[in-house]
Amino acid sequence: MEYRSEFTGSPVVVMIEGVLTFDDHERFRELVGILADQAPGPVVFDLSGLTMIDSAGIGMLIMANDRIVKRGGGLRLRGVSGQVAKVVELSRIEQLIPID
Repeated sequence: MEYRSEFTGSPVVVMIEGVLTFDDHERFRELVGILADQAPGPVVFDLSGLTMIDSAGIGMLIMANDRIVKRGGGLRLRGVSGQVAKVVELSRIEQLIPID
């Protein structure tokens, strides 16, 4: 997993690229910690550069949503396509996290 973030406006946009699997959980937790500390408003995860996600990756998105909501923000997903869209659809994550 690679990511880039734009803290210049609202919402904060984080572009996540590559694959999001269990192997990325430590790095992803660090990212969520930074967002919880430095992003006071809404956050958008742009997944257009993500080529694969597994069930652990879905769990990490849910964990991020919980943490961001607890600090008073909101999380949205955008750019969901391909294999990622299939996994997201099967997981029904849209019931917890809005998808643009």
